[in-house]
Amino acid sequence: MKPDIILSVLFAAAIMTGCGSSKKNAEALTANSWQLEEIIFSDSNYTDTLPAGVTLLFSDSSTISGNGGCNLYFGQYTTIGSDQIDLEVKGSTMRFCPEQEFESRYFDMLGLVTSYTVKEGVLQLNAAENGFTLLFKAGVPQPDDSAKDNQ
Repeated sequence: MKPDIILSVLFAAAIMTGCGSSKKNAEALTANSWQLEEIIFSDSNYTDTLPAGVTLLFSDSSTISGNGGCNLYFGQYTTIGSDQIDLEVKGSTMRFCPEQEFESRYFDMLGLVTSYTVKEGVLQLNAAENGFTLLFKAGVPQPDDSAKDNQ
């Protein structure tokens, strides 16, 4: 009977360790605003024609927002486990800009992302089945809501 108890305790510890890792990764998403630096396709890099100012911001309330290079956008995200993510752009402003074609593809690409990593100020949004990765660099740190509550 004691081996069963020991196995149960080890199993519970493994689950709690995994949950802590998951929470840490999710917190890393909301710690900064993110600036698109590069799109890597499985066969090439696509960096020369990126419009300036493409951003992504994750909120604690599972919403996303940002600038697509011309228009502001908003949507939702869900994290699953320690590295899976589901993103959906729900809408955007409707300005007409030269970057419109890129922006439309960028919004579509966000919806195809299935996993993420955050390490050393770099966010990777991966769409392995579709053969691309979006690389973002950390921008301005987001204000800590708990600091606001203490004022």
